[in-house]
Amino acid sequence: MQENIAEVIRKGWSPELRQAMRLPEQAQRLDRALKVAVKWMEAAREDAPEMFHQAQYTRDKLEEELSRVCFEMAVETEAQREREASSRDYTDEEFSAIARSAALTNTLLATYCTLREVESDLFGDGSPRARYEVMGALMVAHDLANAETERLDAAHPARV
Repeated sequence: MQENIAEVIRKGWSPELRQAMRLPEQAQRLDRALKVAVKWMEAAREDAPEMFHQAQYTRDKLEEELSRVCFEMAVETEAQREREASSRDYTDEEFSAIARSAALTNTLLATYCTLREVESDLFGDGSPRARYEVMGALMVAHDLANAETERLDAAHPARV
C-alpha cells in the first residue's frame, strides 16, 4: 500500500506547530515538497518506472494538500472581508461557514470562466458537450454554494 506523503507531512506537525504555522507557511512548505516530487518524477521517468509511479503518486497527494491549504487561505481572506463589511453579529464559526461558502462560490465561478476558454478536445471524448457537462456541474455546485451563503446570511438579523 502506498503512503500518502502529504498526510505523513501533516501528521508530523505537532498540535503546537500546526497552531503556530499559518496557512501561508504550510503552502510554502508543501510547494517546496511538490517541486522535489516533480524533479523526482523527471529523474525517474525513463530509468525507474516503479519510482516514477511513486513520485507521481506523491506529487498528486501534495497537489491535493496544497490545493486545500490555498482554499483555506481564500476562506480566511473572505472571512476577514465579511467581518469588516458585516452589519450582523456572527460567531467565529458562523463567519467561517459563510466565508467557506462564499469562497467556494467565487472559486467555482472562476473555474467555470477558465473552462469556458479551454479547448473541448481536452474533455472526455473531446466533444463540446463533454466540456459543457463539466461546466454545467460547476454551475450547479456554484448555485448550491451561493444558496448556502444566502441561507447562512439570512439566519441573522442586521445590527441596528
